[in-house]
Amino acid sequence: MPAPRAEKKDPRRRLLRLATWLVKKGEATREEIYAEFSRDYASDAAANEKKWTRDKRDLNKLGIPIRFAEEEGEKGVYVVDPTSCTLPKLEFAPDEAAVLWMAGQAALRTHDHPLHDDLELALRKLALGAKGLPPRAAPLETDGTVLEREQVRAWLDVLTEAVERRKRLELTYRKPWGDTSERHVDVYGYAWRRGHWIFVGHCHLRNSIRVFMLERVQSLALAPDQKKKRDYEIPDDFDIRAWSRQEPWDYLVHEPREARVRFRRSLAKIAQQLVPAAEVTTEPDNARVARVVVRNLRGLVRQALAWGSEAEVIEPPEARRMARQLLDELAARLTPEVK
Repeated sequence: MPAPRAEKKDPRRRLLRLATWLVKKGEATREEIYAEFSRDYASDAAANEKKWTRDKRDLNKLGIPIRFAEEEGEKGVYVVDPTSCTLPKLEFAPDEAAVLWMAGQAALRTHDHPLHDDLELALRKLALGAKGLPPRAAPLETDGTVLEREQVRAWLDVLTEAVERRKRLELTYRKPWGDTSERHVDVYGYAWRRGHWIFVGHCHLRNSIRVFMLERVQSLALAPDQKKKRDYEIPDDFDIRAWSRQEPWDYLVHEPREARVRFRRSLAKIAQQLVPAAEVTTEPDNARVARVVVRNLRGLVRQALAWGSEAEVIEPPEARRMARQLLDELAARLTPEVK
């Protein structure tokens, strides 16, 4: 059998060929490997040894560990144990994961799908959310505005100075629907929240603590410094982590009201994890109903849509209208304009 030719374009093909040969043979000495793949190990002993060391390392990275077994009275052999091989970790960009999730959810709606249970399990593993949970909606709705990196750095410097010196901020802030307002804010802290910078503080316009998204800021600066003393103090019980971990339905948009979400099939098993603060009850068909107080019903509806067809906001009634509106808005963005 002629020695396999060296692969130059993709070295992984050569490595996989080497591993396959070694699995079939069972075990081989270093000399046997060099002889079988003479085109790859065609240099002197020292160079061949370095190349073999690199190949073993690269095979290990591919999930194929090479084990050296010493044998009494012999030089020893190299072995590949097929049961110890692993696949490399799958990693997807957010848009790739979203496509996989949506395609999988569409397939699950075919109830007679022959691999329904396996597909359901695979979606849990490929989900956008952490620890096998389904995708999470963004904490707040955005209009796609992306700040320049230099602008982000400049405004973060202003936020840092405001917090350290306890100085009030003047800012122009844009609401989701486009209206702007002038604000004076005593910043208590700032954090990175699911792909967005946020800051939290007492808003003098609303006379309450509010969360602000940096990407909605139009202008940001320290208020005129009339005195050297601090403008405010940060409350002792303030914890930025509590604010940065808020769920989309916790943001203060309207007065608190009760909502109910029904979870079916696989989501029913993790309903309490999806809505930790909810009171969860079990229905006769094993569905779970989560009763939760929300301050942003639209945020809950958006999250339910991200969870997929196994989650449904059943109360209050206007939640369905919001869901239809959100889906219509999405369809309008995805449908090419007809001229």
